[in-house]
Amino acid sequence: MAKREQQSFLHGAIILVGSTLLVKFIGAIFKIPLGNLIGGVGMGYFSAAYDLYLPLYALAMGGLPIAVSRMVAERVAEKRYRDVRKVLRIAQRAFLITGISGFVIMLLLAYPYILYTGTSGALPGILCITPCLLFCCIMSSYRGYYEGLRNMYPTAISSLIEALGKLVLGLGFAYLVILKARAEYAESGTVFGKAITIVLDPEKTIEECTNEAIADGAANYAAAAAILGITIGAALGAIFLIIRHKVVGDKITVAELRAAPRPQRNRQVFRIMLAISIPVVLGSLVTNVASLIDLATVQRRLVDAYNSSPGTITAMYEGLLPASVQGLTGKELAQEISVYLYGCYKGFAYSLYNLVPTLTSVLGVSALPVLTTAWTKRDKRGVKVNIESMVRTTALISLPAGIGLSALAGGILHLLYSSKPEEATVATPMLVILGAAAVFAGLMAPLTNMLQAIGKQNIPVRNIAIGAVLKIVVNFVLVGIPSINVVGAPVGTLCCYFYIFISNFICLLKYSHVRISILRTLLKPAFAGILCGAAAWTSNGLLGWIIPSSKIVTILAICIAGIVYVIALLCTRAITREDLAMLPKGQKIAAVLAKRGWIR
Repeated sequence: MAKREQQSFLHGAIILVGSTLLVKFIGAIFKIPLGNLIGGVGMGYFSAAYDLYLPLYALAMGGLPIAVSRMVAERVAEKRYRDVRKVLRIAQRAFLITGISGFVIMLLLAYPYILYTGTSGALPGILCITPCLLFCCIMSSYRGYYEGLRNMYPTAISSLIEALGKLVLGLGFAYLVILKARAEYAESGTVFGKAITIVLDPEKTIEECTNEAIADGAANYAAAAAILGITIGAALGAIFLIIRHKVVGDKITVAELRAAPRPQRNRQVFRIMLAISIPVVLGSLVTNVASLIDLATVQRRLVDAYNSSPGTITAMYEGLLPASVQGLTGKELAQEISVYLYGCYKGFAYSLYNLVPTLTSVLGVSALPVLTTAWTKRDKRGVKVNIESMVRTTALISLPAGIGLSALAGGILHLLYSSKPEEATVATPMLVILGAAAVFAGLMAPLTNMLQAIGKQNIPVRNIAIGAVLKIVVNFVLVGIPSINVVGAPVGTLCCYFYIFISNFICLLKYSHVRISILRTLLKPAFAGILCGAAAWTSNGLLGWIIPSSKIVTILAICIAGIVYVIALLCTRAITREDLAMLPKGQKIAAVLAKRGWIR
């Protein structure tokens, strides 16, 4: 049997970050054409289905992968390999029960949910995404197990399979629905049995205006078709992990099993799993419930804002509203505008913002078993090194990414959604604010995992709950102001994650008894990130006077900002020898950089 390899924090992080970048690239290839295909209304229905799914996803399996990973890492550190195997068996049963329960609950909630939110068009999408809960639960039992063994390849590969399935099938299904709608319109003048209104735009051809009207008429079914592809992609990822585990296995040897002490009882293992997972589930649930309440409060408050001052909102978005609002009045008009604006927020701006915390969250997944091992062995130096390296690495990613999103918000949106300039324009001020929020959300996610690794899983629950309440209050107040409307939602997100980051960071230092260098871990990356954002904003403005193509200007500004950021990191020596030592062949890389004086 091949030797079991345990990856360091950064080695595992590179695997997960690399796979996440590929997954996000694939996701962009999926979501950007999807947004261009089904527009703001379709993305509104897409987001509505997802916002019901996410809290149930968190409830069904949010804490168990963390619990499995931590329990496996602790038992490997103590060489209790028979307990390691038992953790997997119990986790598989628990995940099967929670997956089936989540499936049933989501079906029961679907109709009351669309009645409350007024998004009846989201029902087909909700029905299509419901089975995804079961497949994700199956995947998570294996992912948590191998992450605890410090083998990130199963998670990375299954994520890629899931993303490719989503891309090929989801986008393909949505396109087939639009083709079907166009064929029906050509034959009978209706789209899925309903007449549509075509609004001519002097800046567009008749064919373009017709295609937009057809897309709006078929938006709910096209969104559901895209979601069906996501569900099938999750099923393919689960099948891969099942087959891989049977063929390759965990590489725990017979000798290790024989030398291991007698395993704990099933009931005892399950109790420990619950004790760890329940606080994590609550924290994850609170975060996603905030997203669900975001949907309910934002859309309802948008309707209130429109009803209180319809002229303010129509003037603010003059020439930017979809063709589907033409001919509507009263309640129907207010509802359609709220769905559209929410679709621009969640489907366009939020999806770009979410890239940053999604990317940094995988760093926490990699750090958790490594930090758990050091904490279990009472290795104080190992705890300090891992926490410092984790915070610094997270800052090196989240700071330039978030600041760059704010600096180039309009250019990036119009570059990616060139066929939907109206939605891109509406989403621009939201992304400016969400870019700042991405900095704190990106820093917050791994801090939560590190608190869980040292046995303080209750702390993030409290901090996230307070942040969620803060977000809801800010959303409710600001979105109801007609002159602010949907732009208030990103402000709520910023306030929420700023608070959670500060509180999590203070608690991590307090309970780990570690004193870290703020200069090296946060201030140097922050300085380089600010220079990166300044370079992006300045070059974008200057190049705009010279080059007529805004797309080329945006691409060049991103490249210039990246070069400035790398130079700033090297000049400030923000990357340390300890960081590089955790990489594969890191000692050789460190020696080359040290020779040039770029690291200490």
